[in-house]
Amino acid sequence: MVCRVSSSAKGIEDLLETLVKKGLDVDAAAARAVVAGGEEILDGMLGNVPVGDAGKGDPHPGQLMRTLKRTEPVLDGNYTFVIVGMPPDAPADVARYGNAQEYGYGRGGKQYAPQSYIRKGYDEKKAAARKAMKESLIAEGMLNTS
Repeated sequence: MVCRVSSSAKGIEDLLETLVKKGLDVDAAAARAVVAGGEEILDGMLGNVPVGDAGKGDPHPGQLMRTLKRTEPVLDGNYTFVIVGMPPDAPADVARYGNAQEYGYGRGGKQYAPQSYIRKGYDEKKAAARKAMKESLIAEGMLNTS
């Protein structure tokens, strides 16, 4: 299971092509926009991630929170994106723990309910992410406010 989401500028390819014809640096603007959106999504995840309590026996409280990241923007043709969540190079035990928290797990015949931080964080912040991306593109002169 993947413990991350992608924030992209997909769906505005025609607009971006028009801007390229005007001589504007669309790639750089799109990269900054997806970073702005990705930061919102990361903020949502961090606000929902279970932290644990050292006083209750958790040997690594906050490790999952410290592991969540946003990648630098990736440009693949006309597709620009960032990945937010568990990085591919995260320690295996943290990735397993992250999956267990997101999707729930069973141990010793007992079921533990999910403590969604990826889906919940994304759902709570997707509107803010879109707004941040739009505001970034407006600030770059890529979109009109009218």
